[in-house]
Amino acid sequence: MGLEAVGEVTVLKDPAPETLIAAVQEADALLIRAKAHVTARIIDSAPRLKVIGRASPTMDHIDLRAASQRAIHVVYSPHAAVRASAEFTLGLILALQRRILFYDRQFRQGQFQALRLPTGRELGQCTVGLLGVDHVSGELGRMISSAFGSRLIYHCPGGRRFSTFEAEAVDLDTLLAEADVLSVHLRLTPQTKGLLNADRFIRMKSSAILVNTSRGAVVDTKALAVALKRRHIAGASLDVFETEPLQADHPLRQAPHCILTPHVAGATLDAVSRRYQVAQDVVRVLKGESPRYPFILPTA
Repeated sequence: MGLEAVGEVTVLKDPAPETLIAAVQEADALLIRAKAHVTARIIDSAPRLKVIGRASPTMDHIDLRAASQRAIHVVYSPHAAVRASAEFTLGLILALQRRILFYDRQFRQGQFQALRLPTGRELGQCTVGLLGVDHVSGELGRMISSAFGSRLIYHCPGGRRFSTFEAEAVDLDTLLAEADVLSVHLRLTPQTKGLLNADRFIRMKSSAILVNTSRGAVVDTKALAVALKRRHIAGASLDVFETEPLQADHPLRQAPHCILTPHVAGATLDAVSRRYQVAQDVVRVLKGESPRYPFILPTA
């Protein structure tokens, strides 16, 4: 059932605050895409609002406390981009491990025979470390376990555990010291901001690689650029950054053995299609039914 079946639908071309405030004054539901900000001011401007739907797997840019205080339902698409993000992360790992982009560049410059030397390691012979337990790291771990048989270790600050594949829970220092591949899957909180800094890069293997497709500010990217230049770690690939786009003069742009992508891990046609299934939960709330994917709001 579409939104039109339960009421009048207004499509906004501009997600600016004043546009939203004007539009929600008589609204029972608000459905937004990833970049729209729903502040307390916007929520306060909507006395009839019953539900906020976000076509995204995260709750960034929504004032959840304000929604909780008004007992407004918040629904989202937690699984929409899980497979896409896990596949992309695995692709970045393999590209770094096997130096695929390096070979491509050198081949185009006329190199051939000199490149044909043994290098890199098979992923099945590596210890893969997962920093954080969420849907994406769970899917990535399942892929790596079933396809490559790698040893998997993980650390989750929140104490969550994996249950669909074999992996060893370790403390952060052990994760850094033992991982040949470190894949980051953390929410951004005051505790995780800048968690991977100069001190922690030094604790990693000099042969290790780092991949981050979660939240940019978890990694101190200037410290990472230094770590790559000084070969404290062997390589890195980032799809997310503290500031996006990454500044033109940021040292990471010149760092060796580094792959940079423009926050596209979850951007497949399939994932985008699944994001908008959140509209079905908006309809459920408006009909007085329980949504499939409610976001648990903080206590008011």
